[in-house]
Amino acid sequence: MDIKINQLVKKYGSLEVLSVDHLVFESGKSYGVIGPNGAGKTTLFKCMTNIVTDYQGDVKINEVSVREDNGILSNLGIVLDGVSVYKERTGWFNIEYFSGLRGEYNLNKAEALARELNISEYLGSKVKTYSYGMVKKLILLIALLHDPKILILDEPFRGLDSETVDWFKFYLKKMTSQGMTLIISSHVKSDIETLCEEVIVLRKGHPVQQISLLDMEQKKIRDIDTSNQEAFLVILENLNYYSKVLPNGYVRLDIEDERWSEVKQLLNVQNIDIYEMKKVTLLDNHLNGGNN
Repeated sequence: MDIKINQLVKKYGSLEVLSVDHLVFESGKSYGVIGPNGAGKTTLFKCMTNIVTDYQGDVKINEVSVREDNGILSNLGIVLDGVSVYKERTGWFNIEYFSGLRGEYNLNKAEALARELNISEYLGSKVKTYSYGMVKKLILLIALLHDPKILILDEPFRGLDSETVDWFKFYLKKMTSQGMTLIISSHVKSDIETLCEEVIVLRKGHPVQQISLLDMEQKKIRDIDTSNQEAFLVILENLNYYSKVLPNGYVRLDIEDERWSEVKQLLNVQNIDIYEMKKVTLLDNHLNGGNN
């Protein structure tokens, strides 16, 4: 299922926090939405899912307006950072209640997901006794339970242990391979690079850039630290090899340059070791922590 957004404007009083002329999330693709604090990521997700409805413009899923027919949202799963569940009720109550809103409840699948997330033994207790990570796992379970055709995740890994993050990433990749549309916000570059094909950059409520990570994989930009950076720079200069020295002393260059093999030979001749070679992507210019 695809999502089309046209002329979307959201204001709080006189303050405009979101302005999207046109944006499409194509069916079966995986998208990252990134940007600094206050960029509008969470507000965008809330407009897309009818949590916020007092906006101008249209949000349509498969050409159906989410404001005019919110039944279309039964195809969505959503996890928003800061959005919780009924804490005075048990985990099982929340699972059954929110599943019931979608008209279905698969007990066997709920039990299987609970085991995968290591929260089975806690579901009979009230959510107010849960840790932050356990609440996040419960919300993830609810979002995944009905096999959504579109899954929207806002900082989904915050508060989770590394084992759960690894399992969840594997599960998401399996679901996207089966045709689910994934839209995720994260300030962790590895999350975006692992899960997404396209990245949409928001600045002050405006989409300012769309990056194809599939295209970026063809680029070989690296930040390099060696045992003798001065000699390394001399080698590059003698070969007229374009490079840039970063504030931390690393040298940034493109290793797809046809002269790279010659550089490596000269490094060996001069006994210069490469200590570190870090991959660089366009995401490094846009990911800088926090949430909005």
